[in-house]
Amino acid sequence: MLHPGAGLMPQVVRAIFENGVFRPLDPLELQEHQQVRLTVEQAVPHKAADDSGQSADPLGGIRVSTGIPDLAEHFDDYRFGRRRP
Repeated sequence: MLHPGAGLMPQVVRAIFENGVFRPLDPLELQEHQQVRLTVEQAVPHKAADDSGQSADPLGGIRVSTGIPDLAEHFDDYRFGRRRP
């Protein structure tokens, strides 16, 4: 039997608080009735997928005009100075 806190790895678990009880949203590696210590942080809600069914892109709203038509194709060349715009 392990002493409290000896050799235990912390787990990050998503949970929902319902009717005064935390309900895990993911499986836990715990035994029934095992006591744990919780640190509660409010989760930032994820943006839902848009109407097209694709997941929200956190950089989707960023646009920049480089004037380089083949930047994506030759990104490393421009990045490392092997090609000039």
